[in-house]
Amino acid sequence: MKNYIKKTTGLLLIGLLAFGLSNTVYAQTTNTKQNLQVDDYNSRYTPQGRKQAGKRGTYTKDTHVWVYTSAFAKRFGMPEEWIDDGLKGAEALAYRLDLDVYGTKCGYFSEVENCRPSTACVVDMYIDNGVDLPWNTEARYGSMYGRKSKAFLRSQYPNDKPAHLYRGAQRGQQYKLGLDVVYVSGSKIPLNNYHLLEYDRDIYKNLDYISGAMTCRSFGKSRDIKIEIDKPVLRKNGSIKYNYGSLAHSITTPNSFMQRIEAYDKVQYEPNSLFNELRKRLSTTTKSNK
Repeated sequence: MKNYIKKTTGLLLIGLLAFGLSNTVYAQTTNTKQNLQVDDYNSRYTPQGRKQAGKRGTYTKDTHVWVYTSAFAKRFGMPEEWIDDGLKGAEALAYRLDLDVYGTKCGYFSEVENCRPSTACVVDMYIDNGVDLPWNTEARYGSMYGRKSKAFLRSQYPNDKPAHLYRGAQRGQQYKLGLDVVYVSGSKIPLNNYHLLEYDRDIYKNLDYISGAMTCRSFGKSRDIKIEIDKPVLRKNGSIKYNYGSLAHSITTPNSFMQRIEAYDKVQYEPNSLFNELRKRLSTTTKSNK
């Protein structure tokens, strides 16, 4: 009888443990599924999404203006509101005002101690790597970001140069990072070249990433924008023959994206722009002369 009770008790304990473990595994699996379901853009970067997902702590604010295809939105869990399949030649574009790219400059308006951050209006591009872009290097990654201390070093020895300066000399004075010629055309306002700051040819599977600076203010006011990448003709010394290259790739930018950039610039760029400061100074000078 005692043996029977012991066996029954043992089986009962084993059953209870198994039941508890199965419930724990089920709960963990359920929680994992729930977390995966809410681990998207809204749950990471918006207050409402984080509250709904039960997330706490600090989070990064997204300061970009986005446009992307529906496939890109699905792949990265991005909001549907910024989908525009009028975007051609790129999977996504992101625009921001960046105060860290070119550092702080001084001496404005002939005042030695008049300093201000040098603004850069940056457009990030995500392009299918099936596109045959005319890369000018075998390197998979290159960046001008983050050279905060190196930018201040100018060697006093003639032959003491960083590797990137040797590389630039070999390509001529017109050498560009990653791609030689990227320019922007559009209606209303003349635009200039797109200056590459960083690229990554392995950022995600089958996706290339390019980051570069545009002319602030005039970019957002333009419409019918095309970003075009040329395959340039090179001279014998390695420098570029402009206006002799063939078009390698073109990106069509929806006007809805440009309208949102213009609204963004009015809030983020124009109040603190160098142009606005100059206008204030001219206004003050004119009033004082009267």
